[in-house]
Amino acid sequence: MAQAAGYIRVYAVYNSLCGLTMTDPIREKAVHAADTLNDFIGDLVGGTMLFREWDTQFRAGRVPDMLMVNVQKICVSHLVLGLCKFVEFYERFHQVIPSGHRETCKALVSDINRRGIVDFRNKCVGHIWDKERQRPLIHSEIMARLARLTGGDMSGFLNWINNPNGNEFPATAVSVVETVRDALMVEYSILPDEIIHR
Repeated sequence: MAQAAGYIRVYAVYNSLCGLTMTDPIREKAVHAADTLNDFIGDLVGGTMLFREWDTQFRAGRVPDMLMVNVQKICVSHLVLGLCKFVEFYERFHQVIPSGHRETCKALVSDINRRGIVDFRNKCVGHIWDKERQRPLIHSEIMARLARLTGGDMSGFLNWINNPNGNEFPATAVSVVETVRDALMVEYSILPDEIIHR
């Protein structure tokens, strides 16, 4: 208990030297932003790596077609939801993103929208009803949206999200998310424990 009280005192002194207080609402928002981005990294890396692992097993003949179809649906849906969350993240937290990274975040949001990812979430993943057509989408319409989302290249789409050979900033979604999270932690003096032990 005494150690925890000492930690809190050190933390308060550290923050006061930086001009921040534990109740600073902007800093608190930055902590929420960094925590949210930290979760996104796991979601995006996990979704891409899981898909790749199953695809490797499928190509080796160890996974039947129908199972791979289901794995693809699960992984793509998971990735689509994660990317749509980044759009919402930008809407909610753009004002605390360090100024040197706002344009990169905005560009990622534009790329997500250009690919039709939010539309895919709304009409294929999160709902069954296409309001414009007043009916559910049929298989060929879903596949056309999937082709737009991936650019007709599933491997390229996965690499755009998370390239296991190197997430060079700003070439992948993971590199943007990770870089912005790290920049938030530096700019607002956020300690790892503030995210990990919430």
